[in-house]
Amino acid sequence: MRVFVPLFLGLCLVGGTAQAGAVKQRKPKGRELALVKEALGGKEPVPKKVLFVSMKSTGAFFFVPVMDFTARPPLQLHLVQDKKLLGTLAPTPADKSWPVLRFEGAVFKDVNDDGLEDVITLTRYMPVTGPKADQVFNQAAIYLGREGKTFELLSGPVLDALNEKPPPSMGEVLKRLKKLDKQKLALPARVSSGPKP
Repeated sequence: MRVFVPLFLGLCLVGGTAQAGAVKQRKPKGRELALVKEALGGKEPVPKKVLFVSMKSTGAFFFVPVMDFTARPPLQLHLVQDKKLLGTLAPTPADKSWPVLRFEGAVFKDVNDDGLEDVITLTRYMPVTGPKADQVFNQAAIYLGREGKTFELLSGPVLDALNEKPPPSMGEVLKRLKKLDKQKLALPARVSSGPKP
């Protein structure tokens, strides 16, 4: 019986690795971090939260959170590829409403089973006025992959339900996402308004 338990656990781990193989994330090396800083043109990234991400749909890039208190909102989530700014994720309604205390982290994962990787972020806020004054709380955001080229912020009832009770950790966010109906995690289709042939 003792032999079967490690074998079973090993098979479970291998299965989990194969499933998660579409996205690879790691902390950048020192030289890579220097190149990221160069691409940002003087903006200072949050070094412990920068990630090197490799995805089948988008390729390899760096996910770079920046806290720039001269900008509104101060939290900026950049994607850097080949020493160039590939794009910036849209600020969330929470980013626009409350002061950001700290960026907690990001996970790249296909949350809606559409074959495109998505971004889940967690940010800590602390309002100084209003009904939530001096209360520290987290809010999650989901950016759904759009055609493997961009990420679009999910809004509406799904995001409201995810954050109704502030999630204490990214693990809790992922657990809550598993319980959601995948069809509710879909973006509306884009309609072309171009000329007809």
